[in-house]
Amino acid sequence: MTGMLLCIYPFYANAVTLKAAIDAAIEQLPILKISKLQIDGAQGELQEQGSYAYNPELSVEPQRRRLNGGGSTNDYYVTLSQGIELGGKQKYREQSAQAGLDAVKLESEALYQQVSLNVARAFIELHFSKRELIWRNQQAGTLMQLHKAVSRQMELGEANQLDVNLSQASLTQAINAEAQAKQQHAMNVSRYVMAVGAGGEAQEFQPELPKLLVNWRSQSNPVEIAMSSRPDLTAKRQRLAQYSAQADLSNAKRTPDLTVGLMAGKEAGDQLISLGLTIAIPVLNSHRGAYRAALSQASAYETELQWFEQRVKLEVQEALFNHTTAMKALLAMGEVEGKPASTDNIELARMAFYAGELNIEELVLHINQILESRINSASIVKQGWLARIRLAEVLGHPEYILQGTQ
Repeated sequence: MTGMLLCIYPFYANAVTLKAAIDAAIEQLPILKISKLQIDGAQGELQEQGSYAYNPELSVEPQRRRLNGGGSTNDYYVTLSQGIELGGKQKYREQSAQAGLDAVKLESEALYQQVSLNVARAFIELHFSKRELIWRNQQAGTLMQLHKAVSRQMELGEANQLDVNLSQASLTQAINAEAQAKQQHAMNVSRYVMAVGAGGEAQEFQPELPKLLVNWRSQSNPVEIAMSSRPDLTAKRQRLAQYSAQADLSNAKRTPDLTVGLMAGKEAGDQLISLGLTIAIPVLNSHRGAYRAALSQASAYETELQWFEQRVKLEVQEALFNHTTAMKALLAMGEVEGKPASTDNIELARMAFYAGELNIEELVLHINQILESRINSASIVKQGWLARIRLAEVLGHPEYILQGTQ
């Protein structure tokens, strides 16, 4: 099933290590390529808004006139006019475009970080679902052999119907658990393939994880790190600067621009030179409404930013608590287990049953306890990884995921 799902997608999904998977996603995900194009677009907008608003205009008007006294004259008029922005409009346009470019760059960085985090979570889920599937396969296979053995024993009069019923019930439960594990692993394969993105052919593989260091922690104050490092938070601050500049621009538009025109011509043999000034009178439209709308938008975004900053602080506190709890659980598990459990414990229990040292009820109990112990231990490690990923996410440093490993 896993092989089928991996082959459905023409993706590079066979990265063995977490770092390789993250690097592959950053290299090939289309959404990251789109973000680069958005940066190019914002740079073009800055170039446009940094240019002068008005081009000079040249007007040429030739004319032929009949004179009252007879005869005619060829006249011409050449006018050169130039619009002049007043009120600092160009400065505010450029400030708005620059803040927009900075925000797009930061949003792109936040997207890169989110891709890394998504790949890390998908990799972790895939790693542990594959392990559980292996264990569930072993459990179902062992209980299948047990059920067949007990059924033969009943035929020989060495077991009773209750033993058969118990083995059958345990086998049914194991088959159901195995099916659910297959479904969950298939779903995790699909999520991982989509998180990594398009690439080469995917093949069945065994994801590998380093060991988490339970005593790892960030060097500085976590809240300060998040407030200064999170690109999504900094991007929102740049968006606020952009909206503020747009409000200033709307206010500046209430000041009408000036047009200066210089005309030179010839009329009835006389040389003409004139200088003209044109300015709109803001009577019918003072642009006050546009200014109020832009100011309201900037104020609303400022309120949204304040709430987001507060939420970031709460997220850091929550992630720190979860991370500390998960690391304590890992430490406690290490102290309890001392060393990893033997992988052949189920086989040892089965051999003890055939040797008459365990009855069927004790064997089933041993098999289920051994499996649940493995799953619970793996769950503690998995939660430790997810807590580390979440902490790296809220602090804005995906590199923290692998810093505290060995």
